[in-house]
Amino acid sequence: MAEVCIISANVVKKYTQINSAVDDNFIYAAMYVAQDKYLTSYLGDSLMEKIKTDISGAGTSGNYTTLVNDYIRKALVWWTMVELVPVLTYKSDNASLVQRTLEDGQGVSDDVMKDIMNRAKNNAEFYSGKLADYLCANSSLFPEFNDNVWPQKPASMTTTPTTSYGFSHGNTATSGTAPFKRISQLP
Repeated sequence: MAEVCIISANVVKKYTQINSAVDDNFIYAAMYVAQDKYLTSYLGDSLMEKIKTDISGAGTSGNYTTLVNDYIRKALVWWTMVELVPVLTYKSDNASLVQRTLEDGQGVSDDVMKDIMNRAKNNAEFYSGKLADYLCANSSLFPEFNDNVWPQKPASMTTTPTTSYGFSHGNTATSGTAPFKRISQLP
């Protein structure tokens, strides 16, 4: 399948501090990496492919619309920022890495850049946790969440270097118990 972006560059610009003058190509490059590197870990390959297929076709509907609009997009905006900030600070130029300069401003120090990235990462982890909780509580609405066949990868236990989630089928024989539950989160 051709690469599909779940969100647009305008969504990133609208909900973050990214200026509207930032080239969309920088944002899309960071977004593709964020989708593959972070978001697929929460969704698993099968559910990610379902969402991409829906978005590239007629769009999402029903439960998938809620999943995308209320959970996936919020997490993806901030994972995109984690990947985007260094790209906006540094660029490759004639086989060298250089810091960008501005006519009417001054570039930030590495410490400030790292602080901005950490804030974006904290936001991403917050919204990803909400996504994980929603998927676990509503896994029966998304059969693709547990429908991965090798070589597809299921939702992962380790989603980021600082946050880990364990997914369990739980006790499905008990009435009212969700088929999946988040069983651990490490600080």
